[in-house]
Amino acid sequence: MNELGAATDWRVVLGSHLGARVLVAVSVAAGLAVLLSAVSLFWERRRGRAAFLLFLRTLAVGLCLLVALQPNVEFGHVTRVPNQVAVLVDTSRSMTVKPPDGGKSRSERAVDALNAAAPLFDRWQREGHRVDVYSFGEALSPTTNEGLRGPAKGEASRIGEALTELRGRYAGRDLGGVVVISDGIDTGRIGGGPLDGETRRTIDAMAVPVHTVLIGEQALRDLSVATVLADEFAFVRTPIKIEAIIRASGLQRSQVEVTLSRDGRLVDSRTVLLKGADAEEKISFDWTPDRPGNFVFEIATPVLRGEALASNNSQVFTLKVIRDRVRVLHVCGRPSWDQRFLRSMLRLDPNVDLVSFFILRTETDDRPLNEREEMALIPFPHKEIFEDQLKSFDLLIFDNFNFGPYHVEPYLPGVRDYIQAGGALAMIGGELSFASGGYGQSALGDILPIDLEQIPPTGERSFTKDSFKPKLTAEGRSHPITSLSLDVHTNEGRWAGLPPLEGINRVARLRPGASALLAHPTLKTEGGQPAPVLAVTDAGKGRTLALLTDTAWHWGFVAAGAGDDGRTFQRFWENAIRWLVHDPALTLLRVELDKVEYRRGQPVTARVRSRHADYTPAGSTEVALQLFAAETVERDKPLRSLEATTGRDGEAQLELAGLAAGAYRLTGRATIDGRVLNEEQTFVVRPEGRELEDVVSRDAVLRELATATGGEFSTDVLGTPPVRKPREIRVGSLQTVQIWSHPGLLVAALGLLACEWAMRRRAGHG
Repeated sequence: MNELGAATDWRVVLGSHLGARVLVAVSVAAGLAVLLSAVSLFWERRRGRAAFLLFLRTLAVGLCLLVALQPNVEFGHVTRVPNQVAVLVDTSRSMTVKPPDGGKSRSERAVDALNAAAPLFDRWQREGHRVDVYSFGEALSPTTNEGLRGPAKGEASRIGEALTELRGRYAGRDLGGVVVISDGIDTGRIGGGPLDGETRRTIDAMAVPVHTVLIGEQALRDLSVATVLADEFAFVRTPIKIEAIIRASGLQRSQVEVTLSRDGRLVDSRTVLLKGADAEEKISFDWTPDRPGNFVFEIATPVLRGEALASNNSQVFTLKVIRDRVRVLHVCGRPSWDQRFLRSMLRLDPNVDLVSFFILRTETDDRPLNEREEMALIPFPHKEIFEDQLKSFDLLIFDNFNFGPYHVEPYLPGVRDYIQAGGALAMIGGELSFASGGYGQSALGDILPIDLEQIPPTGERSFTKDSFKPKLTAEGRSHPITSLSLDVHTNEGRWAGLPPLEGINRVARLRPGASALLAHPTLKTEGGQPAPVLAVTDAGKGRTLALLTDTAWHWGFVAAGAGDDGRTFQRFWENAIRWLVHDPALTLLRVELDKVEYRRGQPVTARVRSRHADYTPAGSTEVALQLFAAETVERDKPLRSLEATTGRDGEAQLELAGLAAGAYRLTGRATIDGRVLNEEQTFVVRPEGRELEDVVSRDAVLRELATATGGEFSTDVLGTPPVRKPREIRVGSLQTVQIWSHPGLLVAALGLLACEWAMRRRAGHG
C-alpha cells in the first residue's frame, strides 16, 4: 500500500484586494462594454471591418479587466492523500452454516470472495487507497485474510454497531468506501430492518458508498430450538410451564420429538408437528419442582439428516427452585400436650404450611351409629399420605406415632427413599415411638441417628418416666439447632436454666456419623456413653432428627411460668426445621457464583465462604473444588479440580476461564470443626444468544445499506464497485508570476481603444 508521491502543478489565482462584489461588478461592466460595441457594429456593411473593430474593443477591455483582477500564476507541489477502504467480514456463528449439499461454509465462501477481489484491491491501492480488513460479530477487530480462515465464533452479528465503531476509528481520516460481506443476519439494533435512526446518521456522516455482498444459500434445511420461555424462579410443589419455540426451515411437513431433560436425566418428551417448509411451533412442558435448588434443564430436538447446523438443536437453561413455605406433615399417635404446643406453633408460623393427622381410631374400629360422629373420626389415609402426596412435603414429623396398627409399614421403604433423596424426618419420643413403636426393625431403622438394636418394645429399657435436665454436648454447644444465642456462655446458661423434662426413650447407641446435641445427665447407652436426648444425622441427601422425649413443651409453657420468656420451645423447633430442610442460611460451607448464566469467553467468578458452627468465619479452611458437566450423571470424572484456602474473613475467590458452552456443576468439599461439608452450584455457559435462532440468510438489510449510500449490492462476489477519489492537497509553492503587473499592458489597452475610436470616426460611426 504505497502512498502517492508529490507532483509539480500550477494554478491561476486572483491577486486583487477588491471585494468580491466589486470584482463581479467590474466583470459585468466589461461584458456590457463588449456587448454594446457589438450592437453598434450590427449595421456595418463591411463585415471584416466590423469584426476587426469588435476584436479591438474586446482585446482592450480584456487587458483592462486583467489589470483589475490582477491574476497570478502559481507553480507548486501537490499530493494526493491516500484514503482508506474498509472491508468488514462477518465472523458470527451463523457464518458456520453450510449448504445442504455439504459444500463450503459461509465463512469459507466469504474468504473466497475476499481472495477473488485481490485484483480490485490492488487497483485501488495504485489509485491511492489503502484497503483495511476487519472482522465483526459482537465487535469490530482488525484482521487479515489468513486470520479469517479460523472458525466463526462471534455470539452476535451487529452490523449497525460495527459501522458506528468504524466511523469512530476513521474520525479525522479520509474514508473512500466500505465493503460489508455478511449473511445479512443482524442480531443488533437493526434486526430484520429497516435501518434504524442511529445507523442512518452513521452512514450519512461517513458520506461514502457502502457496498454489500450477501453470502447465503438458495435452499437450507435446519431445525432449531429458537427460544425457551421459562421463568428464572419457581416454587417447590408449584406446577410451572416451560415453553419453547421450535423453528424449521426447508423441511417437509413432519413430526419430531422434543425432549426436556434435567441434570442429564429425561423429564418429559413431546411430539411437535411441523406444518411446512418454514414453520414455527410452540411446545410446552409441565413440571412440578419437588425440592429447592438450582437445576439445569435442556430442551432438545433430534439432528436431522442434511441439517445446516446441529448446535442450535438444543438450548440449556437454569431454573432456581425456592420454597415459599415449608410444607410439614405432622402425624401424631395420640393427643398430648407436646402435640398441642407443637401444632399450635407450626400453625402460627407464616413460613410453614402444616398438614396434621391425629390417630383417634384404626380402620378396624367399629363405625359409630351417629353419622355426625363419623364425620369427625375417619380412617387414617395412609396411602394418600405416604404414597400419593409424600414428595409434596419438605418435612415429616412422627410425634409419638406407632405405625404398626395403621398399615403404614409397607410404605416405610418409600419414606426412607424419600429422605435419602433429600427429604427430612423428625421423630419425637413417647410411649409409642422408637423401640416402643417398632422402628428398630423397620425400614427407617438405618436412617435414624440412633441404634435401637436389642431394645425391647416395653419396659424401663425401652421408656422411662424419670425427671431430668438434659445437658448440652460438645456438638450441641455450636450446632445451629441448639443455638438459642450466638454467645456460647449465654447459650449454655439458657439451656441450664430450663425446667426438667419427664420421660425418655432408651437407645442402644448413636449410629456412626450421628451427633448427640443434648444428653441425659445420668443414663448411659449400651456402649457406656451418655444417653442421647436429641440426636441428628445426615441420611443420604436428607436429614433426620430424634428427640427422645415428648415433654419438650416444658421449654415453653413450664419455662414461661418459671419466669423465662417461654420462647425456647419455639426457637428450638424453628432452628430444627431450618436445619432439617437445608436452609441455605445455615450452610457452613457456601459456594456462590456472581451469576448463573455466562456468555462464552466470560470468566466465571466463584466465591467460597466457610463458617464455624457458631457462624464465625472459619479462616484457613482448605476447600477442594471440582467442576463437572451437569448434563452427565457421572461424578467420578471432574473436568477440573481446584483448591482454595479461605482467608481470615472465611472467604476466598477464584475464577474459571476458558469454559466451552454447556451446563456445569461446581462442587466444594471441606472439613470444618471435624465435620465434612459439601456444597454445589450449577451454571450455564451460553453457546449463543439469538445468533442461531434463525440461520436463514437475509438480504434486506444489506440491500438497504447499499441503496441508501449509493453503493452496490451483490451476492457471493464483490464485483468492481466505485470508491471516492483521494483528496489532493498543496504542500508548497515554488514560484508566483504576476502576469498583470507589466506597465505595457495598460499602454496597450489605451492604444487599442484609441485605434478603435479612430477607425470608428473614419467609418462614420462617431
